[in-house]
Amino acid sequence: MKKCIVISLLMSFVLWNSPSLAQKALTLDDAIRIALDNNPSIKINQSQVKEADAKKIQAYSNFLPQAEIVSKYFYTNNTSGLFPLEGSSVPVMNNGTPTGEDIIMHAKAPFPILDRDVLTMDMNLIYTLYAGGKRKNAIESTNALKEAYLNDLRETEGNLSLNVKTIFYNVLFLDELLKVYDETLNQILEHLHMAEKSYQEGVRSEFDVLMFKTKSTDFNSQLIELKSKKEIALFALKALLNFTETDSIICIGSINTSINYSLLSSEQLSDSIDIRNNKMQSLKAMKKVLAYKEKVDKAENLPTLFTFGNYHIYHGLDTPPFDQAWRQGYAIGVGIKINLFDGNLSKGKVQETRAGIEKIAGYEESFKVQFKNKYLTSVEHIHSLESQRESVMDNIKVADKAYEIAMVGYKNNVITTIELNDTQLNITKVKIQLLSVEKDILLEQANLQYLLGVIY
Repeated sequence: MKKCIVISLLMSFVLWNSPSLAQKALTLDDAIRIALDNNPSIKINQSQVKEADAKKIQAYSNFLPQAEIVSKYFYTNNTSGLFPLEGSSVPVMNNGTPTGEDIIMHAKAPFPILDRDVLTMDMNLIYTLYAGGKRKNAIESTNALKEAYLNDLRETEGNLSLNVKTIFYNVLFLDELLKVYDETLNQILEHLHMAEKSYQEGVRSEFDVLMFKTKSTDFNSQLIELKSKKEIALFALKALLNFTETDSIICIGSINTSINYSLLSSEQLSDSIDIRNNKMQSLKAMKKVLAYKEKVDKAENLPTLFTFGNYHIYHGLDTPPFDQAWRQGYAIGVGIKINLFDGNLSKGKVQETRAGIEKIAGYEESFKVQFKNKYLTSVEHIHSLESQRESVMDNIKVADKAYEIAMVGYKNNVITTIELNDTQLNITKVKIQLLSVEKDILLEQANLQYLLGVIY
């Protein structure tokens, strides 16, 4: 009794400290949502959107005044030739009034010829009045860039969703396949028991027993292989969900679903792909980015009109009237900057941007053709699979009936073990065919959703 209590306590402790034993039951929507929240590729695209926002802030700063303060403090010695008045005779001033005396100008007159401190400070303000549309087009370019990055994000979400659906449907398919194999194995074991009993009664030969034992071993090995494939698929799914290897998940759902005919309306095919596909929208946005960039490059050769202001404070510099007072002043005005010649740099930038626009337009047409072909292929495949499913379901009814007849014949020693085994395996075969068809329909529908920009 005490041993049982100790064992129970130990088992409770192990279960309590084994979080990997707790399984997470996930529907397809749960799996997609978790993948969109946790997958690193989504976070990369979200960072790109933030980059576009930061670039817009930088571009908008060109509409604001640019202000700066430049201040210098330094210690200097008597550098000969620092001032052009050196050696000249200049009047001595007293608060702006000549005293009637003249002195010979030295390098730092009227200060003693000694080392001294110098302080300068300039406050500058520049505001651009006209820049040939560069500022406006730069902001529009960042808006288009954000649009492109958002479509890239949605494209990544769509591709990630497609991958999750593909693996999830395969897991559900393997679950159903394992059920079919388990059911078949149980039937083989039942037949084995019948054969052993008939062999002991002298009705059947030992060959019947060996036949069913071989089939039993064969199906056991196939079950092990299918379970291994399921584990591999679950590992792949956990990687997409950014789960750890110790996490245990169960996929909830069924592959026996009806066809979504709204995805098969090929009449509006071209418009749907051109408008709804995220990859196509991303390419269109990137084309707009380069179109605005071309306008910015062209504006490099247009004049730039600006206004400026300056306020300055100096001390320690020997400029007339040669006293030790602090000096201050200001300057305001307007200016114009014209790019006369830049070695065809601007022209080369414009040509490069145009080539980029043409390249993206080529990609756009290429992807449109590819996506249209994939769409039509998936639609036709779904129609074909629909016909196959109807045929297979009829075959299942026939196979079930044939098995019932074969079982009666076997029990009455009318048919052989091989004939019974064939009817049994035929049921398994058509059931697997039905599961494969239903899985393929789901995969094709998932592909159509991806092409049309549908996440869930």
